[in-house]
Amino acid sequence: MNNGDIAFIGGGNMARSLIGGLVARGRAPGTIRVAEPVSALREALHADFGVAAFETGAEAVAGADTWVLATKPQVLREVCEALAAQARAARPLLVSIAAGITTAQIARWLGDAALPVVRTMPNTPALLGAGATGLYANAAVDATSRQF
Repeated sequence: MNNGDIAFIGGGNMARSLIGGLVARGRAPGTIRVAEPVSALREALHADFGVAAFETGAEAVAGADTWVLATKPQVLREVCEALAAQARAARPLLVSIAAGITTAQIARWLGDAALPVVRTMPNTPALLGAGATGLYANAAVDATSRQF
């Protein structure tokens, strides 16, 4: 697994906390991409963290090795279905922070049960490095991706 670019799909509070935490701990902003449809939020993410910000998920995930699905649970199916062809072609590590959505649902919505999906539930103190996060990886997540 190449731990290259990370794409966040959704730029809300949780994504902002995670991006801020990554940058604060030395992750190069140039390796972080984020999709956020609201222009003011998109511009703020770029201004505050120096990350590449895009209007659509398709733009943000292009070339990213890890995709963080950071949307509201009620829109995640639509987001996954829109990105399904890209996910099947790129085979990224998929990390979901959407509450109540299983790894099996995500893989099904993306059209491939063999995609590596991790479900996690971080909390906003992640920005300060003081948060707690539980993780669950499906069987398709290899040892290198689990370590990452």
